[in-house]
Amino acid sequence: MKVLQSIAVNRNCRHAQFLFPIAPNSFTMESLENYLLKKHERLFAFFQKSVDALVVALAWGVAFTIRFHIMEGGQTGLELLFLKLTPVLIILTFYFYYQNGLYRSMRFNNRYIEIFAVFKANFMATLSFVIFLYFFAETRLSRIVLIYYFLISSFLLILTRMMVRNFLRALRRRGKNLRYILLVGNGAQFEQYIETMRDFKDAGIEILGWAESDGLAEKLKVPSITGTLKELINEFSPQTVVLGYNHKSINRLEEVLKDNYDELTPIQILPDLSYSFIGHRIEDFAGVPLLNVNHPHITGLQSFAKRLFDFLCTFFGLIILSPLLLFLGFLVKMTSRGPIFYGQDRMGLDGGSFKMWKFRTMKMAESDEDQTTWTTKDDPRKTTFGNFLRKTSLDELPQIFNVMVGDMSLVGPRPERPFFVDKFKDEIPAYMLRHKMKAGITGWAQINGWRGDTSIKRRIEFDIYYIKHWSLWFDIKILFLTFWKGLINKNAY
Repeated sequence: MKVLQSIAVNRNCRHAQFLFPIAPNSFTMESLENYLLKKHERLFAFFQKSVDALVVALAWGVAFTIRFHIMEGGQTGLELLFLKLTPVLIILTFYFYYQNGLYRSMRFNNRYIEIFAVFKANFMATLSFVIFLYFFAETRLSRIVLIYYFLISSFLLILTRMMVRNFLRALRRRGKNLRYILLVGNGAQFEQYIETMRDFKDAGIEILGWAESDGLAEKLKVPSITGTLKELINEFSPQTVVLGYNHKSINRLEEVLKDNYDELTPIQILPDLSYSFIGHRIEDFAGVPLLNVNHPHITGLQSFAKRLFDFLCTFFGLIILSPLLLFLGFLVKMTSRGPIFYGQDRMGLDGGSFKMWKFRTMKMAESDEDQTTWTTKDDPRKTTFGNFLRKTSLDELPQIFNVMVGDMSLVGPRPERPFFVDKFKDEIPAYMLRHKMKAGITGWAQINGWRGDTSIKRRIEFDIYYIKHWSLWFDIKILFLTFWKGLINKNAY
């Protein structure tokens, strides 16, 4: 407790130093950094805006010079126009930076999110500038100068942002520019929160203590503290308080919020989403927040990227594999009577039904028995060549057409027949959640050996993991492992 009291004293001292941030007899680089970054965030934001304005003006000047003074066919006498248009570009950049949250703290975002936000904001600013020129400019400018500006400014704006980001990261690793928080509550959701925080060291988060943890603080090696929230805020002066209670203590959460409704320190609520297996999303309905549970974290842009990736891969894959498809189709036709392809009803995205195509590997059935039974290792219904196709997974190749039309994806949970879906959905927890993602030709469960006559429960666990952790790079990894581990599988029959 003495250690915690000393932390609180030091924190209160820092508040006292605000009145005299840079005393004449104690001026150091450290005090200057604290003054600029910890106590004067507005000044730092002004610095960022000044850098952005200079970068925009510089990029505009370079693009203007290249087009009108270096390239052939340049014009003279446009310097006044350049000066008039520079403030317009700066204002538009500021506006779209604000719209994309680039003047708020990016402490909890990774660099790729920030890079994309900068690129998006600059694209919108440049596009708006083009529209402005079309309606208001007296002199028509070459489109080349606008392209040069966009490319140069995007590069410089991203570069300066990354330089500032690396500067702040270096400060946080030295114990500067930290954000101090208090945890209150007994929710198990704090475990993931703390693990993420420890993995994300560059965010510079320091936990001052954890109250009402019911023993979780000791388990996760966080200082345990006691007292009412008001007492703790007065003692530790945190910059943020995070509340998190389990379902049984939900009344306690309401009580704490009522007792501290007038507290000036920002209070955040960490909800218990243990019932949300694959993710969640918050929507705004006319100002009313709605929490969607069991919602995949994939966004509209990510969904578009996945679909584009699928289409391009299957388009070029079809060109490359067309000789093999024709050859296999010919062999299917020559080795047994019946059609080359076999279509089977499967359940896909959001429970929708579609026809999944394969090379026919069985003798012509006289009933729909194959719709309600598993294929066994020595199944007499299989043809000789069909057995080879199943062993090598080559019977799945026609599903390229399913991917092209959008019924399936290259990577995703393998689709199942409606008969087995009805059977498993009541037997296996969270089984239906696998249909929150488009079905795939290959998947995370399959490359880990969970295919064919293997545990359905384990297969679902891998499917849920895939949906929760989806990324385009994860898809690429699964495709690579599909080929690396080989198409032949002992459970494929």
